[in-house]
Amino acid sequence: MATATPTVDLNVLAGQWRAARRIYPIYSALLRNFDLGMEPCRELESPINRSEPEVMQRIAAWFAQMDAKVEAFQLRQLLQSTRLGTEENLHALVKRQLSIANKTPAVRDKVDFLMVQYYAQCSPHHHNEDLSFDHFSDVLHPVVGDVSPLLPPFCAELDKLIEKIDACNSLAELFAGKIIEQAREIKDKAAEKYFSPSVLVAVARFNYILRLAFFRLMHADLHAIRLALRGMEQRGQTECDCSSAGLSKEEPLTALRQLCHEWKKPFQAAYTAGGGFKQLVAIRAAVEKALAGPPPVKNPAPVAAAAADLMEAAAKAVAAAPAAPAKPVAPKPAPAAAKPAAAAKPAPAPAKPAAKPQPQATAPEAPQAIDLEGCLEQIADQLINTTPKAAPVTNVAIGSTKLLLASWEVAAFVRGGDDVSDALQRAVAARALLSVRVEAVKAGQSTDLVDAIEAAHVEAAQLQELIAEAKDARNIDAAVNLAASAKRLLAGIDEAEKSK
Repeated sequence: MATATPTVDLNVLAGQWRAARRIYPIYSALLRNFDLGMEPCRELESPINRSEPEVMQRIAAWFAQMDAKVEAFQLRQLLQSTRLGTEENLHALVKRQLSIANKTPAVRDKVDFLMVQYYAQCSPHHHNEDLSFDHFSDVLHPVVGDVSPLLPPFCAELDKLIEKIDACNSLAELFAGKIIEQAREIKDKAAEKYFSPSVLVAVARFNYILRLAFFRLMHADLHAIRLALRGMEQRGQTECDCSSAGLSKEEPLTALRQLCHEWKKPFQAAYTAGGGFKQLVAIRAAVEKALAGPPPVKNPAPVAAAAADLMEAAAKAVAAAPAAPAKPVAPKPAPAAAKPAAAAKPAPAPAKPAAKPQPQATAPEAPQAIDLEGCLEQIADQLINTTPKAAPVTNVAIGSTKLLLASWEVAAFVRGGDDVSDALQRAVAARALLSVRVEAVKAGQSTDLVDAIEAAHVEAAQLQELIAEAKDARNIDAAVNLAASAKRLLAGIDEAEKSK
């Protein structure tokens, strides 16, 4: 027995060292990206592995100081913008936060985010088809262990909030319902019970469904903004009062459209980043109010001012002019004799009715101008406001062109929020653009097919890079889906090149 204890201690220390080595790159990146006021850990900076008790104590103290400084939003920003959010790293981070003795609200917020991120990383690709408690228990088992099906009563309140979330049709409705605030109150009341396995699973399920709702409702708001902008432009409006959204009173519509295109940072952020989302709500309200109002009058001020100046000048001239003496009226001369009728100019003969024009063969009209971004918008508009059925393929239309989307491509539009989804969206849009241009060529219409082919080649190259990254990260689902979409896009490129 005396010789077994040191062996057990050494094994424990070795395990602690391996865990520290795994998560140190994340903490080191946090030091580089945020001003946390700490120096790197010398022991972990060294390439030499050391597991002496005093060394491990210094490492533990360093991590404890870092944990006290790092906030949830910093972890979110780092893990969603780098390759550090692997399954192994997230597992280690969750375990570390759960092992902290003093579980403050800041620790709870970090666990909140990490649990959802771990689920999103590790769940099967078609996980959105099953969001049951049992499904979440299975996926989160590696970090929470066995889960009891008996939940505390307050977890039933989370289910009621989920029903409210499903009934929301816009971000404005979500914010008006105070759903986020109510959820935080429930978590506060849970106190230490929050960290029990069953509650962790219930909360992770709620948080994930809420995050999906943010993505869905954000797309709906962006779609409504684009429709309003289109209507305002059609009636000649070029600007809008968006001061309620923190923008100018004369914000150009082109700037608002560009803002919709670039709404990526809040899209990738989690639901707690409410500031950016609330600005989106305010923009939608502003453009819809402007569209509901009377159409703008084109340049009324210069015309009215000029007319007023002329009237004022005329009035002054009449007032300043002296009265003129009356002049005798001269008798009118007798009218001259009428000219003979023969001298009169004959009236022109009535023109013969023009012959009915014969129908002539005309070239077909050019297709509506559309680019890759336009295809992306149209596809997103069709998918966001509907709930696609669990089918292997889904039909979308770009004008008269039909396009088949695989289930993972539909999920990329509906869920989104990461580099893989963005790449799949653009690959689908590039494929759609190729189809539109190829059909135009076959119909004898004038179109720029070469430009579409070049854009498709760019997206195909981007897919190949992400496939390699997914393979390196052992993200098999992402690699397979990206490769399948790349194959579809390359087939579209081959067909387009034959049509040139």
